[in-house]
Amino acid sequence: MLGKVIHHDGNRLMIEFEEPINPEFLKLLARDKENLTDVKLIDNEPKSAKQNALAHALIKDIAKHQELPLHKAKQMMKDLYKEGHGIEFSHAEASMTEMNTWVEFLIEHVLSEGISLPKRYSYLLEYEKFFYNCCKYRRCCICGKPHAQIHHVKAVGKRNRNKVDHRLFPFASLCWVHHNIAHAIGEIRLINEFVITPVYLDKEALIKIGIMNNAQILRFDKEYETEEIFKKSIGG
Repeated sequence: MLGKVIHHDGNRLMIEFEEPINPEFLKLLARDKENLTDVKLIDNEPKSAKQNALAHALIKDIAKHQELPLHKAKQMMKDLYKEGHGIEFSHAEASMTEMNTWVEFLIEHVLSEGISLPKRYSYLLEYEKFFYNCCKYRRCCICGKPHAQIHHVKAVGKRNRNKVDHRLFPFASLCWVHHNIAHAIGEIRLINEFVITPVYLDKEALIKIGIMNNAQILRFDKEYETEEIFKKSIGG
């Protein structure tokens, strides 16, 4: 049922629907409980030409890697997307937000499956998810080589790395050649010359690539919780 937002106040939305709502139907759905709803806010901005071009370039690379006709590769990706997201995707009807989700899905698939890219697409470098997934799947974010090293963009220094919360540091995923270049030319030149966006990694990625384990993360979370309780106790 389509509606429009006519008022917004904090976590409250007032929505006016195109048709009256049958109170008996609401009562039936509630089943003697609260009525709940799942609201999808619509992005009125259509997809951009850049998003569309990148999506089709990635699908073309997937098709080449899988040795599939382009139309079959596109349908395969749409099927995988529906399986993971629970919704159909249409290039023709996609909004900018929907297209963004689709492109990020394609980026992760390309990196997780080790699909080689013929070049670093300029539009690809605008996606932080590209740099995040390069770290997650250990692909060099410059040349795409596998088994990349995870580079701390801000040096941890001589501290015991087992006692460092790596969620607080930005990373870039680099092959050994580009990792050596990073140390030779410095962080600023590396980021500017190779167009790199350093990213912070979450629990899932840090555990997957073996930089932290769950016990370490829980220990840090407990320390932060204890510190916060202490600050509150002294009026901090």
